[in-house]
Amino acid sequence: MMSKEKREPVGPRMAELARQGKLSAKTADLHWLYEQSVQNVSHEVEFMDQIFEENFGRKPGLLREDFCGTALLCSEWVKERSGNTALGVDYDGPTLEWGRTNNVDPLGDRAAAVTLIQDDVRKVLEPKADIVAATNFSWWGFKTRAALGEYFKLAHASLRDEGMLLLDCFGGPEAQVPQIEERDVDGFDYLWDQDTFNPITNEIECMIHFKFPDGSKLDQAFKYDWRMWTLPETCELLEDCGFRKTVVYWEGTDEDGEPNGIFLPDRKGDLAPAWVAYILAFR
Repeated sequence: MMSKEKREPVGPRMAELARQGKLSAKTADLHWLYEQSVQNVSHEVEFMDQIFEENFGRKPGLLREDFCGTALLCSEWVKERSGNTALGVDYDGPTLEWGRTNNVDPLGDRAAAVTLIQDDVRKVLEPKADIVAATNFSWWGFKTRAALGEYFKLAHASLRDEGMLLLDCFGGPEAQVPQIEERDVDGFDYLWDQDTFNPITNEIECMIHFKFPDGSKLDQAFKYDWRMWTLPETCELLEDCGFRKTVVYWEGTDEDGEPNGIFLPDRKGDLAPAWVAYILAFR
């Protein structure tokens, strides 16, 4: 049972420290750092809304966010439209509690439109959703075909008759090479560490580190032990699990050949050394 104790959101304080260049390993909040450096929920809400309406001729209402973590996507979803509701499912209680304090409660009157459940995503089948989303590569935690197939079947069962599942994934030759990619974010540096890759099992271990203006660092702030599922095997398994069609949305490039953040249906892709894509599976 999650605590109902009222706490103040950390966002305003973190943003001010970042603006002043005073974030450090001692003062920074891990979940806030993650949301600022990894997630782009406004894009995902707009993307899901558009794809759903194109396929079913109506606006979706209920979003289920599996492996929801801090429920940032849930919170953004209910802000999009007055009739939207969201269900977030995650097994980590403290992370859900952080999300309630920092993302759900600040919604005020709309907070009641978000329901958070602490459980295994494979054990929650109700209420039926218009959209089930498993983002941030979270579904890669299922390492066998049997385990992933079980999840896909239950995700299918969790959808209304007109419903869709959204998954994100990444790949390309560089995704299989141990390396560290560093990126500047306002007030801190984000480091994506592809630590190990097994070409026989496609298992990959990754970490996120953060560096701060004072020279301090949060090493291994987040750690992931995944199987890198390929696009064709994932789409085939989705169809085996009952989805009537799957569509890969591939990211386009700008005039300089850099990713432009625009994802469109594609059956060919390109030979980018590293790429991110979405898989949409329709019931």
